[in-house]
Amino acid sequence: MDELMICVAPYPGEKQEEKFPGKLDLPQEVFRSYHAGASIVHLHVRDENGNQSTDPSVFRRDIGKIHARCPIIIEGSTGGLPEHTLQERCVSFTVDGIEMGSLNLGSVNLFGGVYQNPMSDIRLYAQELKQREIKPFFCIFDLSMFHNAERLEGDGLVFPPYAFNFVFDMPDSIPFSERALDAFLDFLPKGAHWFMTRHHSRGWEGFRLGLERGGHVRVGYEDGPFLSSGRRAQSNAELVEEIVQAARSLGRKVVEPQRARALLGLKGIRHLA
Repeated sequence: MDELMICVAPYPGEKQEEKFPGKLDLPQEVFRSYHAGASIVHLHVRDENGNQSTDPSVFRRDIGKIHARCPIIIEGSTGGLPEHTLQERCVSFTVDGIEMGSLNLGSVNLFGGVYQNPMSDIRLYAQELKQREIKPFFCIFDLSMFHNAERLEGDGLVFPPYAFNFVFDMPDSIPFSERALDAFLDFLPKGAHWFMTRHHSRGWEGFRLGLERGGHVRVGYEDGPFLSSGRRAQSNAELVEEIVQAARSLGRKVVEPQRARALLGLKGIRHLA
């Protein structure tokens, strides 16, 4: 039976109240998502008002609460606001317990502007990840980004097993289609793991092709709050549960964090010096 890793993204880096009302109890959302079947959680640094922050103190507190309740893999995000410096976008890597870190592999048109990730910045992120022994989670928005991953490998900054996240349907970026998925898979390095993210996804049906082709899935309020029925999910866990049910019907076995660590080549939770 094909194994399936589920990553939950419980809230966006930017404040998007249309995706969820009010404040979230982040540790509780993550804990419930873990019990629903998530083995990885993608986290931004946000303050108690839900705003993007470069202060790791609240982030550190939340991660401590999460690890006290469950062994889920934590992926720190390098997402940030335009005014944030490169080091500020790397702040999640400085917190104890981070095992993976998002690594955007190029610039892309998003939300009427440009999400800037020049190669010099990408190398800095990769160096930070390597130095801290954090596994990169490659974010792919178009085909050129596979080439940038090869360049990092040539520089000795990244090592297999690789994890790629195919991102579709972001405003002004590439929409999902079977042709687009085929093209991404054609460039995927042999043996690499791949996840699918769909912005404003409408439940598990949007992930059917990915599930059928052996891909892994990221869901959560950051990407879209709606179930296949069109109903707004009452929690991130409900979004995870729908993927789990669909996976079982397709013969996929949802794995727990410890098995995901083995698949991804992670060394386990560690404390920074």
